[in-house]
Amino acid sequence: MESSLRKIPFAVSLTALFFLVHFLPFGYASKSYPILTYQNGPLLTGNVSLALLWYGRFQPEEKVVVQTFIESMSMGRSVSFQPDVYSRWQKVESIIESAKKDSGEVVVRIAREVNDEDASAGKVLSNENLPGTCDGGCYLHGADGKQIYIVVGNPEDNCPGECAMPFHNANIKPPAVTLEPPSRNVGVDAVLIHFASAMAETVTNSFNTGFVGSDSREFQIAQVCPGVYASGAVLGYPGNVRVDPLTGGAFNAHGVNNTKFLLPALMDVGTTSCWTTL
Repeated sequence: MESSLRKIPFAVSLTALFFLVHFLPFGYASKSYPILTYQNGPLLTGNVSLALLWYGRFQPEEKVVVQTFIESMSMGRSVSFQPDVYSRWQKVESIIESAKKDSGEVVVRIAREVNDEDASAGKVLSNENLPGTCDGGCYLHGADGKQIYIVVGNPEDNCPGECAMPFHNANIKPPAVTLEPPSRNVGVDAVLIHFASAMAETVTNSFNTGFVGSDSREFQIAQVCPGVYASGAVLGYPGNVRVDPLTGGAFNAHGVNNTKFLLPALMDVGTTSCWTTL
């Protein structure tokens, strides 16, 4: 069966173009949202090391966007501009703390990077290569035993109307406002949105026994507020994001080295509402 994961060439093992991430061992605005509850399973805290597999051909400037975002997640208040990536990650940590009743700090770093420009497992990945890739969606995260992974695809060529929003016209009605990507690269900025979602869900629901919908485990903290990027978001409008006057790129978070990112909303499990940096 061919993968329906929108041409992902990037992966993380908590570990590709398909971007795969391994974790080294250890939409739109709505007035009502699913209730997420903690299922008493393990949550990732402490030092989290990532192994990045760049599956397919990525340009150096594309890799830098993801690398800088990861660095910015645990940078602390080292930038002078607000809001920042770190404040969003603090929100994720606060969700973990609400369950653990102690420190939910998660310090993320890149431990290793591997390039597979020739896509050695084939350009079309199947459920045999990566369990879950036939379930649809723009990214996935899961676990193979104790090995946690994230897979995020570059949707620019194959499915921009489904997975490159809000930088591309949506395939659904009504017509939605489109934004300019902060790095001026639609593909990598779309990858970044899905990676940011996957990271938040992976640490808060590592084995599908963390924070999930009380009625359906399909809902996680980054899935219940699709299309919301700032306050004022309504159907077809992503919210009152900021715009870089030099590039025209839309953003809602600052990172290290004067970088800018557009990051999706998270579910605030305490208030059952969408939380954004703006």
